[in-house]
Amino acid sequence: MDKNCIIASVVAGVAMHVVNWVVGMVPGDFFAMNFGAMWTWQAVVGSVFMGGVLATVLAWKGAGEPADGARAGATVGVLMGLGSAFAGMEAFDVMALVGGIVAGAVVYGIAGATVSMTTSTMASDG
Repeated sequence: MDKNCIIASVVAGVAMHVVNWVVGMVPGDFFAMNFGAMWTWQAVVGSVFMGGVLATVLAWKGAGEPADGARAGATVGVLMGLGSAFAGMEAFDVMALVGGIVAGAVVYGIAGATVSMTTSTMASDG
């Protein structure tokens, strides 16, 4: 793993954690149920590891522009959100699926754009 991927992982992890926290503060049952970030060291480290997954996928894809990173990140987020929603179901739950889709698209989409911006800035700096 090179330096750019490590930095992109940290940037993505911080972005994911902050977006989850900010959107989780919006009033409403849907947002409280699908967003929110705890400020424990384990939650922050977990976000950095998830950022590492996203940074690795975007590096393999070669997403250079922030819009490409946002689209690819949102796609990864929807797939991971659906996977988590289905894995955690005891019975069919439409709101869990919708929440997985929305939360995955928003959080991973924003993080994907930040990864693309970070890696393109590092590449231009030499």
